[in-house]
Amino acid sequence: MQWRVEYRTLLALLAILFLCNAMSFATETWFSQRIAWKYGKEGLAWKTTINRPNGQEEYQLSLQPLWALEGGVVALEIVVARPGQPDVNILGKRENGVEYPFVITVKELKNGLAHSKFLAVRRLLADDIALNIKIEHFRLGSGLGSGSTYCSKCKNLQEISMWIIVESKKE
Repeated sequence: MQWRVEYRTLLALLAILFLCNAMSFATETWFSQRIAWKYGKEGLAWKTTINRPNGQEEYQLSLQPLWALEGGVVALEIVVARPGQPDVNILGKRENGVEYPFVITVKELKNGLAHSKFLAVRRLLADDIALNIKIEHFRLGSGLGSGSTYCSKCKNLQEISMWIIVESKKE
């Protein structure tokens, strides 16, 4: 009889420890929105400010179009920057010829996201934040921008929509 009481006490303690540990890994959401980027007339970047719910930290989140020499948008870079360093992407620094999960290229969209190295759902980590990206829809075009005939066979990005959820882990 005494063994059962100790066994139940041990199970209760383990359950309490498990719940406390699970709560320490809970996340808080900073930003959750479906974003639709369109080339439009000039192919401008989409930008917003994201704040930690307690107001202590702030970052700049943007979708930055990357251009080919011919002038078309060949990729879209997901950029997270600190307020004092808008040109430094804390998700990573791009190098030529290297694929990155924070850069969505026309090549990977053209080949299909199911065949992409990074797929349609991506989790990007930097500092103490996590970005959950889900690419939902995209449209590629030919020629430069939205109608040029200079490079009529060049594929370029005309529009893309995705869910972006930014969260942090509680410490």
